Amino acid sequence: MERKEVKRPLHTGIIGIDLIYPIGKGQRQLIIGDKKTGKTQIALNAIASQVNQNVLCIYVAIGKTKKEVKEIYYELLKRNAMNYTVIITAFNDELPSVLTLTPYYALSVACMYMKKGYDVLVVLDDLKRHADAYREVSLISGKTPSRDAYPSDIFYFHSRLLEKGCQYKNGASITILPIVETKGGDITDYISTNIISITDGQIVLSDKNFKKGMKPAIDYGLSVSRLGGNVQTKEMKALGSKVRQNLLSYLETREVYELANIDEMSKELQEKIRQGQKIVENLNQPKWSNINEQEMLEKFSFLE
Repeated sequence: MERKEVKRPLHTGIIGIDLIYPIGKGQRQLIIGDKKTGKTQIALNAIASQVNQNVLCIYVAIGKTKKEVKEIYYELLKRNAMNYTVIITAFNDELPSVLTLTPYYALSVACMYMKKGYDVLVVLDDLKRHADAYREVSLISGKTPSRDAYPSDIFYFHSRLLEKGCQYKNGASITILPIVETKGGDITDYISTNIISITDGQIVLSDKNFKKGMKPAIDYGLSVSRLGGNVQTKEMKALGSKVRQNLLSYLETREVYELANIDEMSKELQEKIRQGQKIVENLNQPKWSNINEQEMLEKFSFLE
């Protein structure tokens, strides 16, 4: 009874997310992918985009080194994001019990601000490390190990944390961006599938796309936002649906005709490939280059 529908958009400044897989205030959107594919960067971009948006941001570093956290702090400081950001850390040399409880502490802080009427964005970086710390605590305390030696309550352990994300009755919200690191692009491992089933969608990052120079390296076929158009304006919803349809159709065609000579194709196919290449080109953007809604609509006006 204390929760309302998620309807307001949370802008990340990233075209591939705001246009195709939008995030709403109060949503829990997973960012998942292999090491060094830009997961943390997407979350930091989202934090940097909240300048003058009246959103309080909490970045939770779980098991990161002091050097990594220091770099993140200076990057956010450069962009005046530290004016509205709190960094809560459990460093890699902390006890497993500290790593386990830190995200709960961060969400308690977020709940306090939400009840005071603030919109809060919480980034949990990352929950795979968090699960490993909890496994360590459980094994030492004598709990019976289950699949992959994780305790049987690992799903409940993460769900009660992520369920705190919501649109509250007073008009405030907690938006959660949990990050999960995978190995070999496998998003079907135990922890990943657990968190996918708890969240309202996932942004999947592909190592293959990253190496091809697609940045952000979003896998547009596997990513999904379960709220989608509900949190977008009419114009963004209409354009986003058109861009996604044309992009997925192009990516499918590209796989089949990758080595073919474009001059030997039919005119319709040539046009489809050219249009698809232009969409992929427009979706590429350098880090920290946040783009607003109007610029996004102008960038893809050729589809109208």
